[in-house]
Amino acid sequence: MTGGQIAALIVAILLLLPGGCFLVFGVGFLFDQHSYADVAYVMIPIGLGILALAGLLFRVAFRRRRAGRGEPPPPPRVAA
Repeated sequence: MTGGQIAALIVAILLLLPGGCFLVFGVGFLFDQHSYADVAYVMIPIGLGILALAGLLFRVAFRRRRAGRGEPPPPPRVAA
């Protein structure tokens, strides 16, 4: 793994907490008996956006590098 992939992995893991909290509390406010539904309509898209960004960073962290010209192909993955 390169340094950029490690940084992307760390940031993605850190973004899971706020994204999940926004999503859970947004859904909770949506079904609450009080009139907090307008807050839920703001929190749910924010939570989904944060989780989408975390997913993108996970994809960046776990992608394999392509072999350039003149380089041998990367070794195959071995299932453990």
